[in-house]
Amino acid sequence: MTNHSKIRITPITTRAMLVIALAIPLVLVIVAGTVPHQVANAQLTPAQQQALQSLATTGFTNKQPITVGQQSFTIPYSIKEGQVVAIVPAPPTTSLDVIIAPTQFAKNVGVFTIQIPRHLLDSKNPDNSDKPFRVTLDGHGLSWKQLSSTDTDRTIGVYFGGSNGFLQIFGTQIA
Repeated sequence: MTNHSKIRITPITTRAMLVIALAIPLVLVIVAGTVPHQVANAQLTPAQQQALQSLATTGFTNKQPITVGQQSFTIPYSIKEGQVVAIVPAPPTTSLDVIIAPTQFAKNVGVFTIQIPRHLLDSKNPDNSDKPFRVTLDGHGLSWKQLSSTDTDRTIGVYFGGSNGFLQIFGTQIA
């Protein structure tokens, strides 16, 4: 005697399959979205710090002119594994916003150094001593390094991943 019973799909089974079908892409999106943040948020190793310092001390390869009101500034910067699309001062948020277009690369991360004129953007404590900038990449905090500081400018360096694109440097005063 053969069993000719048919498999019946019940509403519970259909719902379970739908949940699984929707959960898999959601998990993939979460994992893919977190990896660049993890790359950017990793602590800088001594070798990375040295690479940033080397990039800054060998001279900046690009300059971006910026005008705020009646004041003109020149922003020196260097970038590896990407291009700077724009550098825009944002007075309402007291920040300098940088749009980066990373190149397509498999295992390397990009490096960006920027020299910020203090008359454009600075970060000060109430006693007028330097306060660290707050730096975000795509809305997330990240490890960055101040490479130099003079009376006229501050130079910082950051690493970014292949899907990163919006760097914000927040200070306490802006032109």
